[in-house]
Amino acid sequence: MEFTAFAADGRLILEQVDPAELSPGELSSRIRDAVEKAEAKIVVIDSLTGYLNAMSEEQHLVLQMHEILTYLNQKGIVTILLLANHGLIGQMAVPVDMTYLCDSVLLLRFFENGGRLRRAISVIKKRVGAHEDTIREFKISASGVSVGEPLEEFRGILTGAPFFEGKQSDLLKTRSS
Repeated sequence: MEFTAFAADGRLILEQVDPAELSPGELSSRIRDAVEKAEAKIVVIDSLTGYLNAMSEEQHLVLQMHEILTYLNQKGIVTILLLANHGLIGQMAVPVDMTYLCDSVLLLRFFENGGRLRRAISVIKKRVGAHEDTIREFKISASGVSVGEPLEEFRGILTGAPFFEGKQSDLLKTRSS
């Protein structure tokens, strides 16, 4: 997706932040400025992993994020937090548990099938409304995001040790694009 036009007319503000050079208070201030001065409606923090690595203690990050998210929630701002898990393949661990601060939590996992690296998506938590409880394959390509049918013929995708019990044709087709 081309973002240049959105950035040029002010509908998108992208800021690269070095967490080693920015105090927690400065981050909060920048976010507040984006909401109050630029009238931001969506805030994406990508990623909390880098921010966590720059903080002296995990507890400081949790308190800081609680403060920021409370403010954004009161302002009606959609907030998306990205957090990388340790261990992309196999067992994974979360560097800090922030799920209690979130209304919805999506888990993205890698899995292997037929000699290809594939991706699965699942809703782990949803505070309001119906909850999707299936694990589905998803793919990001030049033509956008595709989400497949539930991966009913797999066991163990979320454990990191999946076992395929179905037929190859059930997965999203690979397109050359």
